[in-house]
Amino acid sequence: MPTGPEAALDAAIAAFAAVGVRAEPQTPPDSGTDLVLDIHGSHLPVELKSMATATPESVGKWLRELPPSSSANDPARLVVADRVVSGARELLVGRGWGWLDLRGHLRLTGPGVHIDTTVPVAARAERPMRVFAGKVTLEVAASMLLTPDRPASVRSLARELDRSPSTISTAVTVLRNAGLVDDRNLPVVPDLFWEAADAWRPATITVSRIDLLGDPTVAKVLRTGRDDATGTGWALTDTLAAAAYGAPAGVRADYPPDFYVPDATVAQRATTMLGTPSSDVARAATLRVAPVPQVCATRRPARGPQAPWPLAHPMYVALDLAADPGRGREILENWTPPPDVTRVW
Repeated sequence: MPTGPEAALDAAIAAFAAVGVRAEPQTPPDSGTDLVLDIHGSHLPVELKSMATATPESVGKWLRELPPSSSANDPARLVVADRVVSGARELLVGRGWGWLDLRGHLRLTGPGVHIDTTVPVAARAERPMRVFAGKVTLEVAASMLLTPDRPASVRSLARELDRSPSTISTAVTVLRNAGLVDDRNLPVVPDLFWEAADAWRPATITVSRIDLLGDPTVAKVLRTGRDDATGTGWALTDTLAAAAYGAPAGVRADYPPDFYVPDATVAQRATTMLGTPSSDVARAATLRVAPVPQVCATRRPARGPQAPWPLAHPMYVALDLAADPGRGREILENWTPPPDVTRVW
C-alpha cells in the first residue's frame, strides 16, 4: 500500500527524533513545507513526498516534472517510501532530495544539517529488513520476473529450481509480505526488479585470455557449453549482450566480453587455466558467478559475429545494466527488449 501523507509525516518525525533532531509539523499548513526541523536553534523547513516504492522509473518521472530549486531558502526535500532502491537514491541525490527508507535509513542534507544513517524502522514493521537474505528468495524472484504474466505456482517453482515446496512457499511469502508479489502470485513490477537489482551482486573475476576456450578440452573442463545454448554453460551479458539484443549500447568491436559462469568452481578453474591479467585494462574478459542457477540454464542463441556466444536472458542483462548508475541505467531506460520478453524494469 502506498505511504500516505499523514503516515509519511509521522514516520519522518519519528526518524528525526531517533537521530536527536526535533521535527514538528508545519503550522499553519503550507503548500511548500510539511514539517520544520530544529537544528541547534535554527529552523529548517522540509517538503515531503510519499510513495510506496521509490524506483528509478517512478522517481525519474516526477523529478522531470518538478521545477529546480530557485533559491537557497527553498525547503529541504525528503522522499518517504517503504523502499528506496539504489538507482532512485542516486537520482534523488542528484536533485538535492533526501530520503527516508522505511526499512531503516534516513538521508537529508541542507543548511546546517547532514544526516546519512540507519534509523529504527518507524513504519511498515511487518516488512523484512532484507527481503533477499536467503538465496532461494532471489531465485524465486528471478523466475517470476522471467514470466511476469504467469501466476507463480509453488509446485512448479519447486520443480524448476529443484527446491522443496516448503522452501519455495516461504520465499513467496516473504516476497508477498514485502509487497513485491500480489494476491494472485504475480510479481509487482518494476518494484520486484529494482529490489532484486539491489541484491544482485555476482562475484567477479577477470582473465587474461579467452582464445584457449576454442580448445575442446579446455571448453569441457570449464563447462562453456558454447555450441549448445539449450544446455547450461557460459552466458554473454552486460553491454555486449544488450547491444546484441538491440539496446542503444554503442560498444567497440574489441570490447572485452562479460560472461556468467555456472559456479565458483568454474570461475576458479578459469583463473588457473586462462590466467590473471596484470591490470583491468589488460583483461580479455570478465567472469561473473551466476547469483542464481537459472542464468546459465536459460541462455539464448548467439547473434552473429559481434555476439558469437550464447546470451543471458534479457532480464538478467537488465539486472547487470541496473548496477551501473551512469551508462548502464541510460541504456536500460531506452531499451525495449525482444517481442517475446516482457519489460519488467
